[in-house]
Amino acid sequence: MANPDGSLDGSRPSQWVTWKGEVEGGAIEVDFEVARKLRGICGAFRAELEMAFGEIDSVSDVKGMGTLQSGIDLARKFSLKASGGEDSLEKSLLSHIDVLKEMEAYFQACVTRYFAVEAENMDRLARHEVSGS
Repeated sequence: MANPDGSLDGSRPSQWVTWKGEVEGGAIEVDFEVARKLRGICGAFRAELEMAFGEIDSVSDVKGMGTLQSGIDLARKFSLKASGGEDSLEKSLLSHIDVLKEMEAYFQACVTRYFAVEAENMDRLARHEVSGS
């Protein structure tokens, strides 16, 4: 899971978090429609991964490898590949979900910035009188 500072491993914020800050500060601009569509795609993909994460229990208890010690060991090894192991599916899914959340936040910041700039422009134009009226 991501840390409060946006880092995944505690060392530094991810690139998506850095870019989000740059969008909010006005240093980066992304086309509104592109950002809106990508935000939706990230959300849909994240939902699929979260659904897969919810099914981990169904594959984390491997059985049917026999009663020999080698079969028992193999079943344990496969179970750890699903959940609890160092390079488990569980950890991979959580890591991918965290990145997708950061990507969604980045694209949302792009959309939010677009509306903020539009509001500023409308306010600026509203303060000016049109000559000849």
